[in-house]
Amino acid sequence: MSPLPEEPAQDSAAGEHSHAAEPGAAANEQARESDTARAGAGLEAELRNWQALLQQALEAGNAFSRLVLLELRLAVGDAGRLALVVLALVPLVIFTWLGLSVLLAWWAFAALESVALGLVAFTALQVAALLLLWLAARRYARSLALPATRRQLRAIMETGNGSKPQAENP
Repeated sequence: MSPLPEEPAQDSAAGEHSHAAEPGAAANEQARESDTARAGAGLEAELRNWQALLQQALEAGNAFSRLVLLELRLAVGDAGRLALVVLALVPLVIFTWLGLSVLLAWWAFAALESVALGLVAFTALQVAALLLLWLAARRYARSLALPATRRQLRAIMETGNGSKPQAENP
């Protein structure tokens, strides 16, 4: 028995004290290894869950893209059929307008017993329709000229030149 207490043996490779001299060192080492094994198993399970989730997302995306493709094909076919329906409607609308115009002219003829007044009523209806369409076209043409944008651009240009914007002038 020496007066100095014994130091635990040092592991030269790790630079740490060896736990072999301690009584519960082996149990601690086994506990750490089992914790590491459980953590690895938990990580593997988590990775499998993520892989399954990504697989499901991929399958859902594929199903959705197939649905979109099939629906677009259906829509293109329906667009062609809609164009045919519109083409069939154009002559029907023209004949309907013509029939209503002739009916109005006939009523004028029947009421006044004058062929000339019947023709005037027919022509007046056509001119009134043309006038309404011409006024609507002028209104839409004005909006196509982008009036608000032009006013704003003019105001910006005047502000940049140092003069007051037109909107502020009374």
